Amino acid sequence: MTTRVIPWGGIVALLTLSFALGLGGCGESLYDKDEAPPEKVEGDVVLQPGLYRMQVSIGGAGGEASGSQFADDTTCLTQADVAGGYREMLLDMQGRDACRFDSYDLQDGTLNAVMTCKGDQFQPETEARIEGTLSETATDLRMTVAGFEGGKGGIDMRVTSERIGECPDETK
Repeated sequence: MTTRVIPWGGIVALLTLSFALGLGGCGESLYDKDEAPPEKVEGDVVLQPGLYRMQVSIGGAGGEASGSQFADDTTCLTQADVAGGYREMLLDMQGRDACRFDSYDLQDGTLNAVMTCKGDQFQPETEARIEGTLSETATDLRMTVAGFEGGKGGIDMRVTSERIGECPDETK
C-alpha cells in the first residue's frame, strides 16, 4: 500500500477538496429559488475559534486501500469561520446552491447526516453519509460518498480535527 502525504493549506481547503472529490459541488440549485435554505440547526456544535490540527485520510469505498491519500495540516479558524455552527460550515464549503442535507441529526455530540449534491455534465449526483463525533474543540468524522461509476463506486474519508491553541497574531 502506498500512502502519499499531501500538503494542503487550511481547513477550508482540506474539507473542500475532500468533499469535492466525493460530492462534486457543481450543478443546478437543489433549493427552490423562492425558498430560503434551512436555518441554523438548534443545538448545533459551534467550534471555538483557534488553531486546529486537521488530518484527512481518503480511500476507496469500504476502506479499500487503493488510491488512498493522507493529509495533515494546521489552520486558524476565526470567529467568522465558525459563527454559523458546523452544519453551516459544511454547507458553505460545498455550496448552498448545489448541496443540501437530507438529514442532520446531532445528539449528545454524535452526528449522523446525509448530504446530497446535484450532479452536472461532469459529475453524477452524489450522496455522502457523515457519521462521527463533534465537540467545540474537536471532530472525528467518517464520510462515505456514493454515486460514482453508475452507483457502484465511492470514496471513504476520515476527517479529524483538534484545537491545539490560539491563532498566531497575524491571522486573527
